Amino acid sequence: MSLSVGLQNLTNISNNYGYLTKKDAKSASSNVLYDSKPANVYYKPINFCSSLTPSEKQKYDYLLNYMQGYKISQTSGNKTVQAQLETLLKSGKLLEKSANDKSSILDNLYEIATTKRVYDLDSKNLISNTLDIILNPAIITQNFGDIPHNDKVKILQHLDNNSPVKKDPSLMDISASGTCVAASNEVNLADKYPAEFSRWVNKLSSTDKGFTSRIKVDSISRNPLEALMIFNLLKADMSNFNFNTVDIKVKPDENAYIRAKNQDKNWDLGERNVADVLVQSAIMQLGSQGTYDSLTDIRGGELTDNPQGLIEVEKTFVESVIKNKEIESFVNQQIDDNKRLVGYNSSFEKLKNDIINVLDSGDDLIVGYVLTNESAGITESKYYNKETDGDKNLIINGHEITVVGYRKDENGNTVFSCIDTDDDNPNIVEYSAQWLIPKINHVGMPVHVKKSA
Repeated sequence: MSLSVGLQNLTNISNNYGYLTKKDAKSASSNVLYDSKPANVYYKPINFCSSLTPSEKQKYDYLLNYMQGYKISQTSGNKTVQAQLETLLKSGKLLEKSANDKSSILDNLYEIATTKRVYDLDSKNLISNTLDIILNPAIITQNFGDIPHNDKVKILQHLDNNSPVKKDPSLMDISASGTCVAASNEVNLADKYPAEFSRWVNKLSSTDKGFTSRIKVDSISRNPLEALMIFNLLKADMSNFNFNTVDIKVKPDENAYIRAKNQDKNWDLGERNVADVLVQSAIMQLGSQGTYDSLTDIRGGELTDNPQGLIEVEKTFVESVIKNKEIESFVNQQIDDNKRLVGYNSSFEKLKNDIINVLDSGDDLIVGYVLTNESAGITESKYYNKETDGDKNLIINGHEITVVGYRKDENGNTVFSCIDTDDDNPNIVEYSAQWLIPKINHVGMPVHVKKSA
């Protein structure tokens, strides 16, 4: 299903994908082959790069001195930021000028270190956050973290009297966020487009509070007029539209900086760091037609009446803009008007092979899966009680994860390596294809890969 077809069928697929409750996650995992793996097991090696230009050497040496003695904040071990930089230099990733604006990780880290950050966000913290995430995208989380009471008082003093938070301060207390689509896109950015990820962190934390990306129009639709309609429907902040390219403004909502400042000084292990806050907020803003509020994790917009998360069409739009390539959203499940899973649009074997083809092409896949009241599809949960839960296959929840690799187990069965931003696990996990495939509602397929398969 193309983005345009998805928009035409909006009413049929307008479930928001936000989060699983911890109870649901535990129930789901009862039939899952679940194993933690270090994220870098699945990275393809890049040619070693030992030479630096004079400009690159100046920037590299500056960062080494600037970050002297700074400890890694999130990953295990006792490595220094200097060791992280060396790892990226040896892999070749540090110098690749592959961001949308042709900048490298080194360029963006240097700019973070040498230019003013908005609201005096800590540059060293941002550099550490960026390196941590690039080297282990599995640490990305959608856990907001708490705001201390005294800080809440200060926030309320500066809010407009019409703010819903002013009337109900408890709206700031986010126990389960709806940013799984944004967090999954963040995973893909950091894992496969690390230079672009570093640009996002740099520009979103700068005094400009955002940046512009030049996007190929055919990444949205091969029909320029249809692409224009989609940009307008999604209320993209665009300029310089022509038949080939368009400039898209990417920025978080203003309240994202309240969250970022809080995490800058009050961050605890397992919570979103400052980079997570800014990137996820910008993605939510881009997908929700500019209606997202980071303080409450609530969005508006005309495409859905669900106040949390992003719907499938919005997810596909955001992913297409981020990757700058056409993403075809394939909806696998047939769901009736009573929100019951009644069938599939593809055989499980074909969908499995399509996912493997994309992974073999070198990209990740962001998939939306659902749980039913007996935990979905062909794998019935031992917790299912028909007398209590009613008829089978009633959709009760949805979630978005990123598939980053696969392997064959000892019996020849496919096992997918995934990053789940809501499982409180800073590692890659594994889900058997037998468990995952029946639960997949939609998956974003790069069109060029699907055509060549």
